[in-house]
Amino acid sequence: MTDNKWVQRAIVWGALLALYELAAIAAGDFYLPRLLDIADGFVEIVEDGRIPTILVSLEHLVIGFALAAAVGIPLGMAMGRSTIVDNVIGMYVRGLFVTSLAALLPLLIILFGVSFRFQIAVVFLFSVFYIIVNTAAGARDVPIPLIRTAEAFCVGRARQFVTIVLPSSLPYVIVGLRLGIANAFTGMVLAELWIGQGTGGIIEALGQGRNLPPFFAMVILITALAALSAFALRALERRLSPWAEEVHGGI
Repeated sequence: MTDNKWVQRAIVWGALLALYELAAIAAGDFYLPRLLDIADGFVEIVEDGRIPTILVSLEHLVIGFALAAAVGIPLGMAMGRSTIVDNVIGMYVRGLFVTSLAALLPLLIILFGVSFRFQIAVVFLFSVFYIIVNTAAGARDVPIPLIRTAEAFCVGRARQFVTIVLPSSLPYVIVGLRLGIANAFTGMVLAELWIGQGTGGIIEALGQGRNLPPFFAMVILITALAALSAFALRALERRLSPWAEEVHGGI
C-alpha cells in the first residue's frame, strides 16, 4: 500500500464522495442534493451576490479573533508563569472554557444588541479561552533546566522570557490559535443564526426554503475556510517551531 498521504486522502475522499452520491440518488433531491447540484449551488451563491455578505461576516470574524489573540496570549502567558495570576483568574477561565457559551448568547444580545458588536463579542468568546488555556499550558511547560541555566549565567527575566519562554511556548500558542480559529467560525455562524443576519442568516433562509444546493454549498464553503485557516496556522507553526512536532502531532 502506498505511503503517500495525499494518495491515501484522495482514495478516502473519493470513496466518501461516491458514497454520498449514491445516498443522494437513493434519498432524492428533497433530502440530499447530488454533487453536480451542489456545484451549481456555488454558482448560484456567486450570481446572487452573496459573496459580499460572506466577506462582511469574515471581517467580523477577523476582528473578534484578533481581539481574542491580543487578550488571550498575554493572559495565558501571565497565568502560566505566575501562580498569583493563575490563582486569581484561572478558575474562572477554566470554568468558562468548559461552559456552553451558546447559553450566553441571550445575555450578549442584551448587552450588545444585534449590531456587529454582538457578532464580534461572540467570536471573541468562542475563541479566546482556547488561546488562553493552551498558551498557559505552554508557558507552564517551559523546561526547568533551561531556566536554571539562564539564572546561573545571570540572564535577566526579560531576556529569559524572550529567549526561552516564548520559543518554548510558541507551539502551544499556535495550537491554541488553531483551535480558536475553528471555534471562531462556529461562533460567527451561530451569532448570525440567532439574529438572522449575514452568512448565518443566508444559511437559515436557504434551509427553511429547502433550497439545498446553495445551502450545502454555503456550509461547505464556511467549513473549507475554517479548515484553510487552521492549515495556514499549522504551516506557520512548522515554520516557526520545526522542533516541536510532538506538540502539534495529531491536533
